[in-house]
Amino acid sequence: MKNIYFLISSFLFFQFIFSQEGVAFKENKQLYLSGNSILIGNNILGDHPTEPLMDINIPNDVVKMEYIDVDDDEATFSSSEAAIKNAPENPKIAHAGLYWCGLYPYEKSALRKSGNRMIHVGRGERDPAINSILFKIPNGNYETLNGKIIFDSYGTKVFTANSPYVCYADVTSKLQNLKSINGTYTVANIKATEGEILGGGSAGWLLYVVYEDASESPKYFTTYNGLVEVNKEAVEINFKGFKSKEEGIVTTTIALGAMEGDRKIKTDEFSIFDKKTGSYKPLSNKVRDENNFFNSSITMGDEFFTDRNPNSANTLGFDLLKMEIPNPNNELLDNATTQANLKFQAKADRFYLFFVAFETEINKDFLEEKTKTIEDTIINTAPIVKNQNSIEEEPSNTIALTEKKEPQPVQKKTPITKKPKEIVVPKKPVVLSEEDKIKKEVRVQSMSVPGLASGYYLVTNVFSVSSNATKWSQFLTEKSYSPQTFVNPRNNWNYVYVSKNNALKPVYEKWKLYKGFEYFKEIWIMKINL
Repeated sequence: MKNIYFLISSFLFFQFIFSQEGVAFKENKQLYLSGNSILIGNNILGDHPTEPLMDINIPNDVVKMEYIDVDDDEATFSSSEAAIKNAPENPKIAHAGLYWCGLYPYEKSALRKSGNRMIHVGRGERDPAINSILFKIPNGNYETLNGKIIFDSYGTKVFTANSPYVCYADVTSKLQNLKSINGTYTVANIKATEGEILGGGSAGWLLYVVYEDASESPKYFTTYNGLVEVNKEAVEINFKGFKSKEEGIVTTTIALGAMEGDRKIKTDEFSIFDKKTGSYKPLSNKVRDENNFFNSSITMGDEFFTDRNPNSANTLGFDLLKMEIPNPNNELLDNATTQANLKFQAKADRFYLFFVAFETEINKDFLEEKTKTIEDTIINTAPIVKNQNSIEEEPSNTIALTEKKEPQPVQKKTPITKKPKEIVVPKKPVVLSEEDKIKKEVRVQSMSVPGLASGYYLVTNVFSVSSNATKWSQFLTEKSYSPQTFVNPRNNWNYVYVSKNNALKPVYEKWKLYKGFEYFKEIWIMKINL
């Protein structure tokens, strides 16, 4: 039996019903083949750069988030790892998709007292290159990936308090070149807000891999991506385009990625439609409760996924899971099933859903029908040969097909002249500049302020109320500083600084001198108009 996999740009097999803000889920990949899938990933914000957070009772919004950075590489500011351990040797990779996401309204944010209430104050403009990260395969080196931005709410009128984004890159070819896909994968320089933001920070990445395996049953795989807020109004996803296998228990698996699910806040649910009762049935397993399904954890089946660094039990709002849908005696999905309806809802909590993958065992005859349909499509859209030197291709759907090729007659080969052996010049080690070394020790943030002289500014505080900036400046003057103020026109906040220079080094020396003073609880360098 032939295996077949293809991708289609229409919505033929997928329906998405929603009225939430965000961007609607779109079909990304559809595959029909005998095989299986793997899901790994990790978060990149925590309460410590390298130590795992094991306290599951800490809610997201009380943690002063900082980047996780485990790779001991001066060229990265954030990094985390996850491993594939039990994949078959030399699998044929059909698809590998990498996703990363984060809540990113500012570079940093802090909780400040304003009168009788506490407010979140952000500072530092976010880096616009959210789609550019570093990716490392097992035993490899970092490569820059410039992915597709699926959705970024920054600068829009939705989700202004925490500005979620999600990006995607197809890394199929990178895994296809590996002799074994087992090993550790590292993703670095994912961007998110450090500190405290409304609802708590959250960020992370996932890698979803589909591979062919003749020993596995025929399956239908489909992946979708987008970003929607799930709250009191339910989000429903209806999967079509398949026929369950003819006999035996039907095995169906779901994989999900979401942000900002809080373990301490309950009533969020994931359910499947039961056609026998005419209602939705909440799903759960040993590590995910019915009424608290999205609980800031990374799980595979009934267990926590720990083959990662750090292997935090509490991933602070980043949820990743792959689980089999319970189907005893084919109660939910039987041998005549052609559609599965899923629903997501949160009554007290909210979360952002950005990735869904659905895979189920399918009818062998249905797979053959799909194979024949695609083969006929290929025949009908084959190149038209006009003459020996000209080939014109007619338009066709985007199709990727694996098939057995008939043996071709052996032709006599023309002797090939051997090319001179290439001289491989070893790569020079990366030497960090003085500025890069400084940036490793102190976060240098960037912003554009029209009319302000370019340079590096040593900022001591930022205020949304100008009178508070004046009072702080008076205090610094009494301490023998010479404070000055500029206003960021983007948010009208007042930044008070005590040093400015066109070069980074002099400002950095002042930062080292002042950072330990008690009244400078936070002091940072701002790179402006450079």
